[in-house]
Amino acid sequence: MNTDRKHTQQFRTPSYKYSFRLNEEQNIRFNELLCKAGLEHNRSRFIVKRIFAEEFVVIKRDPSKTQFIARLNDFYFQFQKLGNNYNQIVKAVNSHFSNVAIPHQIAMLEQRTRELKALSIEILNLAKRAAEWLRI
Repeated sequence: MNTDRKHTQQFRTPSYKYSFRLNEEQNIRFNELLCKAGLEHNRSRFIVKRIFAEEFVVIKRDPSKTQFIARLNDFYFQFQKLGNNYNQIVKAVNSHFSNVAIPHQIAMLEQRTRELKALSIEILNLAKRAAEWLRI
């Protein structure tokens, strides 16, 4: 049996066409379903998915969620800048302080590092909760 032929037949362009009519109420409902599914640009794909019970994802855009993601991204970039500043501080401590002052400066830096770590854990937890809320 030639499996190559069978494989290529599966990916051929559909050649069967069906048509149907809807009344006004059904057409309004049909258009609402298209919009909810985000497939208003491809009606035939929507119909095929519905007929054969294929799963499709409905994406609803919520401006508050978009704003939340934007603020989370801004916060992430600010946190990255803190990391860059941290590296610059370590270089400055090593090059500008004496051997006596370095342990004190490093201890202060370690305390700030613990605070940043706690903050980063809190950010991660909030992001995980947001992922559940946003269904990412």
